[in-house]
Amino acid sequence: MALKLDKILRIGVFITSHGFGHATRTCAVLNEITQSSNCSIDIFSTLPSWFLKQNILCKNFEAHYLKTDVGLVQKSPFVHDLQETINQLKDFLLFRSVDSQKAITISRKKKFNLIISDISPLGIKVADQLGIQSVLIENFTWDWIYCHYRESHKEFDKIIESLRTIFERSGLHIQARPFCLEKNSSLKTSPISRRVNKSKEEIRDALNIEKNSKIILLTTGGITKKLSFIERLRPVDHCTFIISGDFKNIVKDHNIISLPMNSAFHYPDLVSASSCVVGKVGYGTLAECWSSKTPLLGCYRNDFGESEVLRDFANKNLKHKEISIDDFERMNWAAYSLFSLLEDNPSPNASPCNGAIEAAEYILSFIERN
Repeated sequence: MALKLDKILRIGVFITSHGFGHATRTCAVLNEITQSSNCSIDIFSTLPSWFLKQNILCKNFEAHYLKTDVGLVQKSPFVHDLQETINQLKDFLLFRSVDSQKAITISRKKKFNLIISDISPLGIKVADQLGIQSVLIENFTWDWIYCHYRESHKEFDKIIESLRTIFERSGLHIQARPFCLEKNSSLKTSPISRRVNKSKEEIRDALNIEKNSKIILLTTGGITKKLSFIERLRPVDHCTFIISGDFKNIVKDHNIISLPMNSAFHYPDLVSASSCVVGKVGYGTLAECWSSKTPLLGCYRNDFGESEVLRDFANKNLKHKEISIDDFERMNWAAYSLFSLLEDNPSPNASPCNGAIEAAEYILSFIERN
Protein backbone atom coordinates (compact mmCIF):
# COMPACT_ATOMS: atom_id res chain seq x y z
CA MET A 1 0.00 0.00 0.00
CA ALA A 2 1.58 3.25 -1.15
CA LEU A 3 -0.12 5.77 1.15
CA LYS A 4 1.15 6.03 4.72
CA LEU A 5 0.03 8.47 7.40
CA ASP A 6 2.40 9.44 10.23
CA LYS A 7 -0.17 10.63 12.76
CA ILE A 8 -2.01 8.27 15.09
CA LEU A 9 -5.45 7.55 13.69
CA ARG A 10 -8.24 7.16 16.21
CA ILE A 11 -10.91 5.12 14.46
CA GLY A 12 -14.34 4.18 15.75
CA VAL A 13 -15.88 1.19 13.97
CA PHE A 14 -19.58 0.28 14.07
CA ILE A 15 -20.38 -3.19 12.70
CA THR A 16 -23.72 -4.89 12.30
CA SER A 17 -23.88 -8.27 14.00
CA HIS A 18 -26.06 -9.79 11.28
CA GLY A 19 -23.88 -12.86 10.75
CA PHE A 20 -20.09 -12.59 10.51
CA GLY A 21 -19.71 -11.47 6.88
CA HIS A 22 -19.86 -7.74 7.63
CA ALA A 23 -17.35 -8.16 10.44
CA THR A 24 -14.88 -10.24 8.42
CA ARG A 25 -15.03 -7.62 5.68
CA THR A 26 -14.41 -4.70 8.03
CA CYS A 27 -11.66 -6.51 9.93
CA ALA A 28 -9.89 -7.21 6.63
CA VAL A 29 -9.99 -3.50 5.77
CA LEU A 30 -8.81 -2.45 9.23
CA ASN A 31 -5.89 -4.85 9.07
CA GLU A 32 -4.75 -3.30 5.79
CA ILE A 33 -5.03 0.20 7.28
CA THR A 34 -3.02 -0.73 10.37
CA GLN A 35 -0.25 -2.24 8.25
CA SER A 36 0.63 1.22 6.99
CA SER A 37 -0.60 3.52 9.76
CA ASN A 38 -0.40 3.78 13.55
CA CYS A 39 -3.97 3.36 14.78
CA SER A 40 -6.11 3.01 17.84
CA ILE A 41 -9.36 1.22 17.07
CA ASP A 42 -12.62 1.02 19.01
CA ILE A 43 -15.14 -1.57 17.84
CA PHE A 44 -18.82 -1.08 18.62
CA SER A 45 -20.83 -4.26 18.09
CA THR A 46 -22.41 -7.28 19.75
CA LEU A 47 -19.88 -9.57 18.09
CA PRO A 48 -18.25 -12.09 20.45
CA SER A 49 -14.92 -10.94 21.90
CA TRP A 50 -13.10 -14.06 20.65
CA PHE A 51 -14.02 -13.17 17.08
CA LEU A 52 -12.52 -9.69 17.32
CA LYS A 53 -9.37 -10.94 19.04
CA GLN A 54 -8.87 -13.50 16.27
CA ASN A 55 -9.45 -11.07 13.42
CA ILE A 56 -8.09 -7.67 14.49
CA LEU A 57 -4.29 -7.50 14.13
CA CYS A 58 -3.99 -4.06 15.74
CA LYS A 59 -2.79 -4.40 19.34
CA ASN A 60 -4.32 -1.07 20.31
CA PHE A 61 -8.00 -1.89 20.03
CA GLU A 62 -10.93 -1.88 22.44
CA ALA A 63 -14.31 -3.57 22.06
CA HIS A 64 -17.58 -2.05 23.25
CA TYR A 65 -20.42 -4.56 23.48
CA LEU A 66 -23.27 -2.35 22.29
CA LYS A 67 -26.23 -2.86 19.96
CA THR A 68 -25.44 -0.90 16.80
CA ASP A 69 -28.06 -2.33 14.46
CA VAL A 70 -31.22 -4.43 14.20
CA GLY A 71 -30.79 -5.91 10.74
CA LEU A 72 -33.15 -8.86 10.51
CA VAL A 73 -34.17 -10.68 13.67
CA GLN A 74 -33.22 -14.30 13.04
CA LYS A 75 -35.01 -17.39 14.32
CA SER A 76 -32.38 -19.60 12.65
CA PRO A 77 -29.70 -19.21 9.94
CA PHE A 78 -32.43 -19.46 7.29
CA VAL A 79 -35.53 -17.97 8.96
CA HIS A 80 -36.19 -14.40 10.09
CA ASP A 81 -39.02 -12.65 11.97
CA LEU A 82 -40.21 -9.54 10.09
CA GLN A 83 -42.69 -8.28 12.68
CA GLU A 84 -40.17 -8.51 15.49
CA THR A 85 -37.66 -6.76 13.22
CA ILE A 86 -40.13 -3.89 12.78
CA ASN A 87 -40.83 -3.71 16.51
CA GLN A 88 -37.14 -3.44 17.33
CA LEU A 89 -36.45 -0.93 14.55
CA LYS A 90 -39.15 1.46 15.76
CA ASP A 91 -37.39 1.72 19.10
CA PHE A 92 -33.81 1.54 17.81
CA LEU A 93 -34.14 4.32 15.24
CA LEU A 94 -35.09 6.80 17.96
CA PHE A 95 -31.43 6.47 19.06
CA ARG A 96 -32.45 7.00 22.68
CA SER A 97 -31.45 3.61 24.04
CA VAL A 98 -28.78 3.21 26.71
CA ASP A 99 -26.46 1.63 24.11
CA SER A 100 -26.95 4.50 21.65
CA GLN A 101 -26.20 7.08 24.31
CA LYS A 102 -23.12 5.13 25.45
CA ALA A 103 -21.85 5.07 21.87
CA ILE A 104 -22.18 8.86 21.65
CA THR A 105 -20.46 9.38 25.01
CA ILE A 106 -17.55 7.07 24.18
CA SER A 107 -17.10 8.56 20.71
CA ARG A 108 -17.04 12.09 22.10
CA LYS A 109 -14.49 11.10 24.76
CA LYS A 110 -12.25 9.21 22.33
CA LYS A 111 -12.18 12.10 19.82
CA PHE A 112 -12.14 9.86 16.78
CA ASN A 113 -10.58 11.09 13.55
CA LEU A 114 -12.92 8.79 11.65
CA ILE A 115 -15.92 6.52 12.12
CA ILE A 116 -16.33 3.48 9.85
CA SER A 117 -19.70 1.78 9.57
CA ASP A 118 -20.44 -1.56 7.96
CA ILE A 119 -24.16 -0.91 7.53
CA SER A 120 -24.73 0.15 11.15
CA PRO A 121 -26.95 3.25 11.03
CA LEU A 122 -25.84 4.14 14.54
CA GLY A 123 -22.26 4.68 13.38
CA ILE A 124 -23.29 7.20 10.71
CA LYS A 125 -25.70 8.89 13.15
CA VAL A 126 -23.02 9.30 15.84
CA ALA A 127 -20.51 10.65 13.33
CA ASP A 128 -23.05 13.14 12.02
CA GLN A 129 -24.05 14.31 15.48
CA LEU A 130 -20.44 14.80 16.64
CA GLY A 131 -19.08 16.25 13.40
CA ILE A 132 -16.76 13.31 12.72
CA GLN A 133 -15.88 12.17 9.19
CA SER A 134 -17.59 8.88 8.35
CA VAL A 135 -17.14 5.98 5.93
CA LEU A 136 -19.86 3.55 4.91
CA ILE A 137 -18.73 0.12 3.67
CA GLU A 138 -21.43 -2.07 2.16
CA ASN A 139 -22.62 -4.45 -0.48
CA PHE A 140 -26.19 -3.64 0.57
CA THR A 141 -27.86 -1.28 3.02
CA TRP A 142 -30.86 -2.14 5.15
CA ASP A 143 -33.22 0.28 3.41
CA TRP A 144 -32.66 -1.72 0.20
CA ILE A 145 -33.24 -5.05 1.98
CA TYR A 146 -36.45 -3.86 3.65
CA CYS A 147 -37.88 -2.69 0.31
CA HIS A 148 -38.47 -6.36 -0.52
CA TYR A 149 -40.90 -6.67 2.41
CA ARG A 150 -42.82 -3.39 2.21
CA GLU A 151 -45.80 -4.85 0.32
CA SER A 152 -46.54 -7.36 3.07
CA HIS A 153 -45.44 -5.05 5.91
CA LYS A 154 -46.33 -1.40 5.24
CA GLU A 155 -44.63 -0.34 8.49
CA PHE A 156 -41.31 -0.64 6.69
CA ASP A 157 -42.08 2.47 4.58
CA LYS A 158 -41.10 5.05 7.20
CA ILE A 159 -38.20 2.89 8.37
CA ILE A 160 -36.81 2.72 4.83
CA GLU A 161 -36.93 6.50 4.39
CA SER A 162 -35.30 7.08 7.76
CA LEU A 163 -32.45 4.68 7.03
CA ARG A 164 -31.92 5.98 3.52
CA THR A 165 -31.48 9.51 4.91
CA ILE A 166 -28.97 8.29 7.50
CA PHE A 167 -26.84 6.29 5.07
CA GLU A 168 -26.69 9.21 2.62
CA ARG A 169 -24.94 11.26 5.32
CA SER A 170 -21.70 9.26 5.10
CA GLY A 171 -18.69 11.25 3.92
CA LEU A 172 -17.18 8.37 1.95
CA HIS A 173 -19.22 5.54 0.47
CA ILE A 174 -17.44 2.28 -0.45
CA GLN A 175 -19.27 -0.51 -2.23
CA ALA A 176 -17.68 -3.95 -2.16
CA ARG A 177 -18.46 -6.27 -5.06
CA PRO A 178 -20.79 -7.99 -5.49
CA PHE A 179 -23.05 -5.12 -4.40
CA CYS A 180 -26.81 -5.06 -4.67
CA LEU A 181 -27.63 -1.50 -5.74
CA GLU A 182 -24.96 0.57 -7.44
CA LYS A 183 -24.57 4.15 -6.27
CA ASN A 184 -22.95 6.57 -8.71
CA SER A 185 -21.27 8.51 -5.89
CA SER A 186 -19.58 5.46 -4.36
CA LEU A 187 -16.10 4.04 -4.79
CA LYS A 188 -16.07 0.38 -5.80
CA THR A 189 -13.76 -2.43 -4.72
CA SER A 190 -13.17 -6.06 -5.59
CA PRO A 191 -14.67 -8.57 -3.12
CA ILE A 192 -13.21 -8.00 0.34
CA SER A 193 -11.78 -10.97 2.21
CA ARG A 194 -9.32 -11.72 4.98
CA ARG A 195 -5.77 -12.80 4.17
CA VAL A 196 -4.79 -16.47 4.28
CA ASN A 197 -2.08 -17.08 6.88
CA LYS A 198 -1.23 -20.78 6.61
CA SER A 199 -0.71 -23.17 3.72
CA LYS A 200 -3.01 -26.04 2.85
CA GLU A 201 -0.35 -28.46 4.02
CA GLU A 202 -0.08 -26.78 7.42
CA ILE A 203 -3.84 -27.03 7.97
CA ARG A 204 -3.93 -30.63 6.84
CA ASP A 205 -1.10 -31.53 9.22
CA ALA A 206 -2.61 -29.62 12.14
CA LEU A 207 -5.92 -31.48 11.79
CA ASN A 208 -4.23 -34.82 11.04
CA ILE A 209 -6.00 -35.23 7.69
CA GLU A 210 -4.61 -37.80 5.29
CA LYS A 211 -2.95 -36.46 2.16
CA ASN A 212 -5.34 -38.15 -0.27
CA SER A 213 -8.52 -37.14 1.59
CA LYS A 214 -10.40 -34.15 0.17
CA ILE A 215 -11.37 -31.53 2.75
CA ILE A 216 -15.00 -30.41 2.71
CA LEU A 217 -15.91 -27.43 4.92
CA LEU A 218 -19.53 -27.07 6.06
CA THR A 219 -20.86 -23.64 7.04
CA THR A 220 -24.10 -22.05 8.25
CA GLY A 221 -22.50 -18.61 8.40
CA GLY A 222 -22.12 -16.63 11.61
CA ILE A 223 -25.45 -17.92 12.96
CA THR A 224 -24.75 -21.48 14.04
CA LYS A 225 -27.16 -24.37 13.83
CA LYS A 226 -26.76 -27.97 14.90
CA LEU A 227 -26.71 -30.09 11.78
CA SER A 228 -28.57 -33.39 11.75
CA PHE A 229 -28.11 -36.35 9.42
CA ILE A 230 -24.31 -36.10 9.60
CA GLU A 231 -24.18 -39.91 9.59
CA ARG A 232 -24.82 -39.63 5.84
CA LEU A 233 -21.32 -38.20 5.48
CA ARG A 234 -19.55 -41.23 6.92
CA PRO A 235 -19.77 -43.44 3.79
CA VAL A 236 -18.04 -40.74 1.72
CA ASP A 237 -14.72 -41.99 3.03
CA HIS A 238 -12.50 -40.28 0.44
CA CYS A 239 -13.46 -36.94 2.03
CA THR A 240 -12.91 -35.37 5.44
CA PHE A 241 -15.75 -33.11 6.53
CA ILE A 242 -15.10 -30.15 8.84
CA ILE A 243 -18.17 -28.88 10.66
CA SER A 244 -17.75 -25.56 12.48
CA GLY A 245 -20.25 -24.90 15.26
CA ASP A 246 -20.97 -24.56 18.96
CA PHE A 247 -18.61 -27.33 20.03
CA LYS A 248 -16.47 -27.20 23.17
CA ASN A 249 -13.51 -29.11 21.74
CA ILE A 250 -12.10 -30.33 18.46
CA VAL A 251 -13.35 -33.88 17.94
CA LYS A 252 -12.47 -36.20 15.05
CA ASP A 253 -14.84 -39.10 14.46
CA HIS A 254 -13.79 -41.18 11.45
CA ASN A 255 -14.01 -38.68 8.55
CA ILE A 256 -15.89 -35.93 10.43
CA ILE A 257 -14.14 -33.17 12.39
CA SER A 258 -16.21 -31.04 14.76
CA LEU A 259 -14.51 -27.66 15.15
CA PRO A 260 -15.48 -24.97 17.70
CA MET A 261 -16.35 -21.58 16.19
CA ASN A 262 -13.70 -19.98 18.39
CA SER A 263 -10.94 -22.48 17.65
CA ALA A 264 -7.38 -21.36 16.95
CA PHE A 265 -7.87 -22.06 13.24
CA HIS A 266 -8.12 -18.96 11.05
CA TYR A 267 -11.27 -19.49 8.99
CA PRO A 268 -9.83 -18.25 5.67
CA ASP A 269 -7.07 -20.85 6.10
CA LEU A 270 -9.74 -23.57 6.34
CA VAL A 271 -11.51 -22.24 3.24
CA SER A 272 -8.25 -22.15 1.29
CA ALA A 273 -7.32 -25.68 2.37
CA SER A 274 -10.71 -27.11 1.36
CA SER A 275 -11.60 -28.84 -1.88
CA CYS A 276 -15.11 -27.44 -1.48
CA VAL A 277 -17.16 -25.27 0.89
CA VAL A 278 -20.76 -26.42 1.43
CA GLY A 279 -23.58 -24.47 3.06
CA LYS A 280 -25.26 -21.13 3.51
CA VAL A 281 -23.82 -18.46 1.24
CA GLY A 282 -23.28 -15.01 2.73
CA TYR A 283 -20.89 -12.28 1.70
CA GLY A 284 -17.95 -13.52 3.79
CA THR A 285 -18.14 -17.11 2.55
CA LEU A 286 -18.52 -16.01 -1.06
CA ALA A 287 -15.63 -13.54 -0.94
CA GLU A 288 -13.24 -15.97 0.70
CA CYS A 289 -14.11 -18.79 -1.71
CA TRP A 290 -13.58 -16.36 -4.60
CA SER A 291 -10.24 -15.16 -3.23
CA SER A 292 -8.88 -18.69 -2.70
CA LYS A 293 -10.56 -20.18 -5.81
CA THR A 294 -12.33 -22.73 -3.62
CA PRO A 295 -15.40 -24.42 -5.18
CA LEU A 296 -18.71 -23.59 -3.52
CA LEU A 297 -21.76 -25.81 -3.11
CA GLY A 298 -24.18 -23.24 -1.78
CA CYS A 299 -27.72 -22.76 -0.55
CA TYR A 300 -29.46 -19.39 -0.50
CA ARG A 301 -32.35 -17.77 1.34
CA ASN A 302 -34.99 -17.11 -1.29
CA ASP A 303 -36.68 -14.41 0.81
CA PHE A 304 -33.54 -12.28 1.25
CA GLY A 305 -32.75 -9.69 -1.41
CA GLU A 306 -28.99 -10.18 -1.36
CA SER A 307 -29.24 -13.85 -2.32
CA GLU A 308 -29.85 -13.31 -6.04
CA VAL A 309 -26.82 -11.01 -6.29
CA LEU A 310 -24.56 -13.50 -4.50
CA ARG A 311 -25.90 -16.38 -6.60
CA ASP A 312 -25.27 -14.51 -9.84
CA PHE A 313 -21.71 -13.63 -8.83
CA ALA A 314 -21.00 -17.24 -7.79
CA ASN A 315 -22.30 -18.61 -11.08
CA LYS A 316 -20.11 -16.24 -13.09
CA ASN A 317 -16.93 -16.18 -11.02
CA LEU A 318 -16.62 -19.40 -9.01
CA LYS A 319 -16.77 -23.10 -9.54
CA HIS A 320 -20.25 -23.25 -8.08
CA LYS A 321 -23.36 -25.36 -7.82
CA GLU A 322 -26.57 -24.62 -5.94
CA ILE A 323 -28.46 -26.92 -3.59
CA SER A 324 -31.66 -26.37 -1.64
CA ILE A 325 -31.64 -25.54 2.06
CA ASP A 326 -33.47 -28.81 2.71
CA ASP A 327 -30.87 -30.82 0.78
CA PHE A 328 -28.09 -29.10 2.72
CA GLU A 329 -29.62 -29.79 6.12
CA ARG A 330 -30.44 -33.40 5.21
CA MET A 331 -26.97 -33.95 3.72
CA ASN A 332 -28.50 -35.15 0.44
CA TRP A 333 -25.79 -33.29 -1.48
CA ALA A 334 -23.13 -35.73 -0.28
CA ALA A 335 -24.67 -38.38 -2.53
CA TYR A 336 -25.04 -36.50 -5.82
CA SER A 337 -24.04 -32.83 -5.87
CA LEU A 338 -20.55 -32.85 -4.43
CA PHE A 339 -18.67 -34.97 -6.93
CA SER A 340 -18.91 -32.68 -9.96
CA LEU A 341 -17.28 -29.91 -7.95
CA LEU A 342 -14.46 -32.18 -6.84
CA GLU A 343 -13.30 -32.86 -10.39
CA ASP A 344 -9.93 -31.35 -11.21
CA ASN A 345 -11.26 -28.64 -13.49
CA PRO A 346 -9.76 -25.24 -12.66
CA SER A 347 -11.86 -22.55 -11.00
CA PRO A 348 -12.32 -19.22 -12.78
CA ASN A 349 -9.48 -16.80 -12.22
CA ALA A 350 -9.79 -14.51 -9.22
CA SER A 351 -8.98 -10.82 -9.30
CA PRO A 352 -5.31 -10.02 -8.64
CA CYS A 353 -6.34 -7.51 -5.97
CA ASN A 354 -8.10 -8.06 -2.66
CA GLY A 355 -10.76 -5.40 -2.17
CA ALA A 356 -9.53 -4.86 1.41
CA ILE A 357 -6.38 -3.22 0.03
CA GLU A 358 -8.42 -1.03 -2.30
CA ALA A 359 -10.81 0.03 0.47
CA ALA A 360 -7.95 0.83 2.85
CA GLU A 361 -6.32 3.05 0.23
CA TYR A 362 -9.61 4.89 -0.36
CA ILE A 363 -10.00 5.47 3.38
CA LEU A 364 -6.43 6.67 3.97
CA SER A 365 -6.73 9.08 1.03
CA PHE A 366 -10.04 10.34 2.44
CA ILE A 367 -8.45 10.97 5.85
CA GLU A 368 -5.51 12.77 4.28
CA ARG A 369 -7.84 15.08 2.34
CA ASN A 370 -9.93 15.87 5.39
